[in-house]
Amino acid sequence: MRIARSGLAVAACLWAAPAGADEAALLEKIERLERRIEELEGRLPPSPAEASPAQPGPWESGASRWADRVRVSGSANTGYFKGQEDTFFDPGSFEIWDARLFVDAELGDAVELGGTRVLRNLGLTFEWDLVRIGTLSNQVGELYVDFQSVFDSSWLSFQVGRFQIPVGENYLRFSQGYWRNPFVTNTLGGPWWWDEGVRVYGSTPDGRLGYVASVSDGETPFNADRDGDVQGTLKLFADPTPWLHVSASALRSGGIGSDSSPALGALWLGESWARAFGSGTALPNFSGGAMVPDGPNALDHTWLVAGDAIAALPGLGQLWLAYGRYAIDSDGPGLYDRTLHYWIAELLLEGGLVSELLEPLFLGLRADGLGTYDRDEGYLLDSRYASRLGYNMESITAYSAVLGWRLFRTVTLRAQFTHQDIGLVRGVTPEMRGAARDADFFALEVGAHF
Repeated sequence: MRIARSGLAVAACLWAAPAGADEAALLEKIERLERRIEELEGRLPPSPAEASPAQPGPWESGASRWADRVRVSGSANTGYFKGQEDTFFDPGSFEIWDARLFVDAELGDAVELGGTRVLRNLGLTFEWDLVRIGTLSNQVGELYVDFQSVFDSSWLSFQVGRFQIPVGENYLRFSQGYWRNPFVTNTLGGPWWWDEGVRVYGSTPDGRLGYVASVSDGETPFNADRDGDVQGTLKLFADPTPWLHVSASALRSGGIGSDSSPALGALWLGESWARAFGSGTALPNFSGGAMVPDGPNALDHTWLVAGDAIAALPGLGQLWLAYGRYAIDSDGPGLYDRTLHYWIAELLLEGGLVSELLEPLFLGLRADGLGTYDRDEGYLLDSRYASRLGYNMESITAYSAVLGWRLFRTVTLRAQFTHQDIGLVRGVTPEMRGAARDADFFALEVGAHF
């Protein structure tokens, strides 16, 4: 601005000066005009163009920081479900099958103490579990503070709060991974559920070898630890090749429940979990072909060992094989001890195998099961059958086929048919046999996430 004004002054002098005017006198006149302009400029506030860049106000600054450090995401699944008379979808109806919201926040980075970096990052994750398996849950899912890379080590990070129990690979399809499930329904026996405690994790810098471990309350209800004993887990994983992922997991819990409160273990196998034998249902219990009373409220301990292998070839498909053995020891006679086995065999084939035109499509085939596989020992293998079959289920097996269409990266349409077989223990009533006979269902669903 000053240069422009000085230029105008010079131009005015040159225009007013007669031809042949003394050059020294002209330069003196120009200097006097420039000094006068500078004096006037000193009395006026700077123009907007000359002022320093405006600083954002308090609200604008806060909003900018919020947008940079907080991410909101979510998923929702809805559709039409129809099943035979012994399923949960009779009669057929439209349902909101699953809905959840997530907030991830970066709380800070590069935490230092005495010149040494103690943490690389500090974060917060919150999950609102709104709807699950067609039922309004409206509860807290995951909620933890994440301390990442302690002393810059890729081997040591930890989370404090409520998180998915890190056993096997199935739990990764829940919470923020729910949208990755190619099927409408979940596996019958894959381990999962949330619990409160500390989860520790780490890996080699390239991520090919690592671990996840946890210590938590060990009971299903939110913020509950009636017995005081804890549950511990350890999962080791490796990626020996770019297309193969394998893992081995173990879990052990101490006492669960109390004399006045029936046990409800934290680890879920599908829709079943360790619990006081006979609790949650008014149906009679059969064991060894005879009716037996309910067991004690408390459990002495539980333990699980499991293995998973996932072979995935981009653009072609994926094969997932899993097996686990879960022992539940009652705080009473061995009559009430149970050992459950689960298994999963799932194959996913991409449409691109057939034609480029079919790349958005996929076909999934899955066979999976959960049970004692002993006709003398039953258990409640799915809590939704509590009022129909109780603790008299010997096994439950499902054979599912799904055809999916990825409309967009964030939207998938699925059609699934499932044939279910439910086996019961010896001695049950004819009414129970009849309630386990027709359990097939069909689902047409659209899933979206952001």
